[in-house]
Amino acid sequence: MSAKTDIFSLVPPGSRHRVVGERVTVLPGCTVDVLTARKIDLQQWELHRLSDPYWRCYWPVGAGGEVEINGRRTELAPGFLYLIPPHTAFSGRNSRPFSKWYVHFNLGAAGDRAAPGIHVLKATPAAKAALRELMRLDPGESVFSWPAVRLVAEAVARLPASVWAGQRLDPRLRGALDFMSAHLALKLTAEQIARFAGLSVRNLNHLFQQELKLPPMRVLLDYRLDHACGLLRHGDASIDEIAEQSGLVNRHYLSRMMRQYRGTSPAAYRRENAG
Repeated sequence: MSAKTDIFSLVPPGSRHRVVGERVTVLPGCTVDVLTARKIDLQQWELHRLSDPYWRCYWPVGAGGEVEINGRRTELAPGFLYLIPPHTAFSGRNSRPFSKWYVHFNLGAAGDRAAPGIHVLKATPAAKAALRELMRLDPGESVFSWPAVRLVAEAVARLPASVWAGQRLDPRLRGALDFMSAHLALKLTAEQIARFAGLSVRNLNHLFQQELKLPPMRVLLDYRLDHACGLLRHGDASIDEIAEQSGLVNRHYLSRMMRQYRGTSPAAYRRENAG
C-alpha cells in the first residue's frame, strides 16, 4: 500500500510535540462579539437615519415602537426578534412609551458585510430561555453576558442563506480582511497585507477592486473608523486613546476622517449615541 500524501502537522518542525493526521473536515471560523446588552424603558424614541458599524438585535417587551428603512415601516411587536445588519441607515420612533431589550454585536470581517435591511424572526423557545437568563443577570457581578451570546447565535443561525450570499469571498481576500481587522492598531502597509494574503500588491489591489469595489487601504480605513465608532459608543476611553487603538494616528486625524467619511465628529457621534 502506498503512503498517503495528504498529511499535515499542527506543530512547527523541531517541536517536541507530534500531531500528525489527515484533514477530514475544515470549517471556517466565526465570531460573536457582544458589545452591549441592555434593557431600556423609552418615553420618547426618535432616531433619524442612524447607521452604525455593528449589528442590532431588538426584542420589544411591549408594543409602541417602529423602525423605518427606505420608506418601509416595521412595527416592533412583542414575541419577535429584529436583526439589523451593520451600516443600515434606519429611523426609529414610538407612538407610546415602550420597553425593549437590545444587543449590539459584531460577527467579524465577513459577517459584518451583510446587506443592509431588517430581518424579523419569531421568538423560539431557545431565544426566550436566553432572554430569561439575561433578565436574571446581576450587572454588578456578571463578567460575561453568555445569555446575550446565545440569543444572538440562535437568531443569526436562523437568517436565510440569501443574507450571506454576498459573503462568499475569495479565500485570499478573506484572509486579508481578517489580517486587517486583527491588526488595526498597527501601521499596516499594502505590502504587509499582500504578503500575508500570498499576493503581490498589484494582485491584491485587483482582487479588492474586483470583489469589494474599493482599494485595500480604503477598506482598512473603514475598519478603523468602524472600530473607533464602536469604542465611542460602548466605552469611556478618551478620543486620543480611541484614535491610537484604532490605528488612526491621533485625535485630529480621527476627527478629519470621521467628518469626511461619516459626516460627524468623534465628540458629536459619542454625544448623539449616548445611552
